Amino acid sequence: MFVTSAPGKVIIFGEHSAVYNKPAIAAAASSLRSYLLIETGNITPNTLQLSFPNLKFEHQWSIDALSKIADCHSLESNTLCQSLLQTIDSTLLSDIANPLHRSAAQCFLYLYLSITPQNMRSSLKCTLISTLPVGAGLGSSASVSVVLSQAFLKLSNCELSKKLINQWAFVGETVMHGTPSGIDNTIATYGGALQFIKDDPENTKELCPEKPIVAILTYTKIPRSTKVLVSNVRDLYESMPDVVEPILDSMAQIALSGGKALQEANLQQVLQLVRINHGLLVSLGVSHPGLEIIRNLTTELQVGETKLTGAGGGGCALTFLNNEASEQDVAQFRDTLHEKYNYQTFETTLGGIGCSLLDIEQINNKEQVSSILNLFNSKNASMEQIDNNLLPGGPADLPWQI
Repeated sequence: MFVTSAPGKVIIFGEHSAVYNKPAIAAAASSLRSYLLIETGNITPNTLQLSFPNLKFEHQWSIDALSKIADCHSLESNTLCQSLLQTIDSTLLSDIANPLHRSAAQCFLYLYLSITPQNMRSSLKCTLISTLPVGAGLGSSASVSVVLSQAFLKLSNCELSKKLINQWAFVGETVMHGTPSGIDNTIATYGGALQFIKDDPENTKELCPEKPIVAILTYTKIPRSTKVLVSNVRDLYESMPDVVEPILDSMAQIALSGGKALQEANLQQVLQLVRINHGLLVSLGVSHPGLEIIRNLTTELQVGETKLTGAGGGGCALTFLNNEASEQDVAQFRDTLHEKYNYQTFETTLGGIGCSLLDIEQINNKEQVSSILNLFNSKNASMEQIDNNLLPGGPADLPWQI
């Protein structure tokens, strides 16, 4: 019995301009994570079980049926095995109607059937819990792909290198999204912070900040379509390239300067760049009145600087706190957003720990083990409960293998 874990991600600088092969900065949201519990004993015989309480989804499949399906995916190939996808869709997902549940199950089964050899498929229960909001642009699907890949590789007695975990997690992302950039799964696997250019992965640069970067993430719960927002910017670019190109170039320079400022822990410059970057994103038309509420409140309470993160149009905002912000100021900021606007706020360290493995057998405290298992059996475990009992580097001080 063991647990795998991986963080979400946040774009710090470079959203939208990254689409045009400009540099961008992304970091692990290390306090917002997915956790996968793998159980092989005292479970329903001859079944593969998946439980995902956050999505209110449970399903099981016959091991006999799964053992007849051959793996046809090759990591050397850049394409998915269409025959395996067709088999999964036609024979294993036919009774799952909810699109979100179906997508999660499709990724789960594709990775299981691709990584686990036919002769090693046996009774297994997989329970997945997460403190990452789904659909918020924080890399929840990549985080899930990483914990699944890490778990199935361990069960198959494969090498647990982060390179291999990342390769399979990218496959999972491809199953769910078609043409992912690869940045979300890379951040979820390795953690830390990266400077990257979409079509130039060889020049991806790891950033090593001198001090931990603490920020407030605010989830507005306002739905938005990344596809529509990216398309709108494309239309603007094509209609006024002489105007929009300099904006994208400025955003590229902000990402480069921001990466340097983050490494040097130059908070004052980071705050200035956050303010400028958000203004440029507003000029591209990708903000939203709900995001401006957060930015205006940040200014009103003088706690720091806020910018949208991700595609915009709703979703999430990222707030960097200044040195003058007191605990009372930050509490007022978060309370106002929650009580007045029903937004969710999360304090997280940017960068930090990537994917991790916890062997339950190595925990000597039986009460601690019981608390962990209860979290996975609960239908409504709170983020605070999960963090207190499971967070790598958190209060429980568990023997996570990083």
